[in-house]
Amino acid sequence: MPKRNHKPYDIKHSLDGILSCILGGISAILVIGELALTIRAKGQAGGMAGFMGISAFLLTVVGLIFAIVSWKDEETLDLFKRVGTLLNTIMIIVNLLIIVLGIFG
Repeated sequence: MPKRNHKPYDIKHSLDGILSCILGGISAILVIGELALTIRAKGQAGGMAGFMGISAFLLTVVGLIFAIVSWKDEETLDLFKRVGTLLNTIMIIVNLLIIVLGIFG
């Protein structure tokens, strides 16, 4: 990795990394809302919970794409890149787990 010749206050955050964190956060909120709706309806939540789950999964995939793209910019700070990558990876695993449990459970 090349040495940066910038002062610490000159380096900005990656916009793609920030966007990936926002999408991962929205996905987490949708999954929590979906689970709360399903628990409240005792497993019979219907189409609204399905729509929330599919939306959360799609937002997570797009957020992970933004997180991966943000790593190409080497002149930005890594905080939002790391958080966005980790959050979206965890949310993809959670979404896939919910989908598999919904199909086979």
